[in-house]
Amino acid sequence: MKTLIHIIPTLQNGGAENVLLRIAKELDSDYNRQIVITTQGTSFDFNYKLVKKYCDVVHFHEQPQDVRKILKENKDAKILAWMYKGIYFAQLWKIKFNTNNPIIWNIRHSNFGPNQWYQKMMLHLFGLTSHILKPKVIYCSYKSKEVHERALFNRKRSTVIVNRLAKTPLNKDLKKRIKNEKSYFLFVGRYNPQKGPKNLRSIAEKIIHNNSNIEVWIAGTGWDLSYFPSKIQSNIKLLGVRNDVFSLYTNAVGYLFTSTFGEGYPNVLAEASATGLPIIAFDAGDSKKILEDYNHGFIVNNDNEFAEQALWLLQNPVTKEVRLKNAQKQLKLLDFSITVKEYKEFLAI
Repeated sequence: MKTLIHIIPTLQNGGAENVLLRIAKELDSDYNRQIVITTQGTSFDFNYKLVKKYCDVVHFHEQPQDVRKILKENKDAKILAWMYKGIYFAQLWKIKFNTNNPIIWNIRHSNFGPNQWYQKMMLHLFGLTSHILKPKVIYCSYKSKEVHERALFNRKRSTVIVNRLAKTPLNKDLKKRIKNEKSYFLFVGRYNPQKGPKNLRSIAEKIIHNNSNIEVWIAGTGWDLSYFPSKIQSNIKLLGVRNDVFSLYTNAVGYLFTSTFGEGYPNVLAEASATGLPIIAFDAGDSKKILEDYNHGFIVNNDNEFAEQALWLLQNPVTKEVRLKNAQKQLKLLDFSITVKEYKEFLAI
């Protein structure tokens, strides 16, 4: 029986989780069984029910004995370990349960912020460990590979497999019109230092100060309106988790990508560009590589440049026809079947 085991922290609505969902779906016919083990997830996670269609799912903190049984019964199954926690637990369990499982490290991160000294230290520890264990390593971006190899990661047996477009826009999403009195810029992401919330707050204030007829919409968890200055709160709309994200992209005037560190391959940029939406971004992860041939992708260096570019977009709106051409080009470049093919080749299916 051919089995593939995925180990990942949770099945929430993050970039890695969405890629795992799509990979599991595409590999469904190649394996007799796929098993997902979460290290801290629950059955209430955003992607749990979708992943369950293709994989058995076990939550370690709820069913630790089941994890032991699975690994004991599938000693030779390949393990695809997602993110640092997934890698740590995969290697720990291999030793603890005395199995022969080949473990592929699937790294979804790039660099850390200036004050994240502990994380940087642990990154170098992972790097030294990679020379001892000599695992196969998948990096989700070229920036990630560059950063990790500087942190002493073994350069052999590694590859870059970018996510491309894990979520594909449906025609109904692209045609849906969102009625609103004011135009809006869009941000998609949870409240997290990695996502640049301070930058977003500063940029939103500058944009709205110069144009009171514009709004900033935020789709994602953890945000509180009180985080923003009271004078612009009426122009900020917090949407929470949304299933119609492509409709939001389609109806926005521009996308705001405010991360400056921590990103690997930013899925939101692939998704936004697949709708032809103009994008303003800092150079984080592979953002520059994703946008280098995109006609309406703008890389900026600071908050002032960011706000100026946003205001320029308001004065020079991109037509529906141009956005459609942008989208058609991106859909070809971001074909997820290429990603699936690269995973299959690297996993030696």
